[in-house]
Amino acid sequence: MKNTLWLYKNPYQIEIIDETNLDDNQKALTRYQERQPYNRKVGEYDQLIGIRIYENEEPMGKVLLVADTYNVLNEKGILLDNDRLLIVCGNEVFCILLPTLELLWHTQVDMATCFEIVPYQEDYITHGEVEIVRLNKQGEILWQFRGKDIFVSPIERIPAFKMAPQGIDLVDFNYEEYHIDYDGKLIK
Repeated sequence: MKNTLWLYKNPYQIEIIDETNLDDNQKALTRYQERQPYNRKVGEYDQLIGIRIYENEEPMGKVLLVADTYNVLNEKGILLDNDRLLIVCGNEVFCILLPTLELLWHTQVDMATCFEIVPYQEDYITHGEVEIVRLNKQGEILWQFRGKDIFVSPIERIPAFKMAPQGIDLVDFNYEEYHIDYDGKLIK
């Protein structure tokens, strides 16, 4: 069974589907043939995310996003910002205009993969495996921060990424802690 998430933005229903099939990614391409927003060949290990939009349960359109690396589709990797849908796909963030599904921009935010996108003031902050990145609304990187190791906690009860009033608290795979401000500068 494919991993599928649903979002609701009156009057639309948005279906987000992990279409990745490591046996044959080309099959997913045929389902979205008319709507791939940028000219890109699909590789054997790429991640494919399908987006379908409905109004009153009637199909309005669909689009396929493709990224070089893979991550698990989950709620933390999706953000609705007014008429924009932001989706983490592999190591990129895609910004889609609703309801037309027009690709506004896509930006690589990590060299490996990205787990999460959160709003901050008028911008967005992403939690990647290797980098923490702040993007503006146009998808431009304002700053990037890297630690000594990957931002993945070996123990679930210790979060690797946590936004706090004074900044962002990070823990890397070796339990080293970092505290950065919202300008990407190391506090301690």
